[in-house]
Amino acid sequence: MMNILIADDDFISTEVLKAMLTQYAGTLYHAENGTQALQVAQQNAIDIFFIDYEMPDMNGDEVARRLRAETRYSKTPIIAITSHQSATEMEACREAGMDATLHKPASPDALAELMSQYQLTR
Repeated sequence: MMNILIADDDFISTEVLKAMLTQYAGTLYHAENGTQALQVAQQNAIDIFFIDYEMPDMNGDEVARRLRAETRYSKTPIIAITSHQSATEMEACREAGMDATLHKPASPDALAELMSQYQLTR
């Protein structure tokens, strides 16, 4: 089982994603903004991150950049969660070191495919 962090300020999206991730998670952490996400990441060993692109205090690409700067998270999967599909946003995610994108609302099939892709099975 793995430690999973969801950073998203949208309650409904978070609850839907939490419900789908429980089968994979040893511990499921939630942060409502980027600052909280970075604090949780420093206090725990996270195996995969799901980070909303648009959050109140800092966007997901900035959170990803800061995580990638830490040696222990340089290779950890970081998945952008977003309701937008703009080319600019997708490029910002890639440049920040995010590995993939999960579009809201997330489907169980898309999530299972992502988890399988990163060899993170239940």
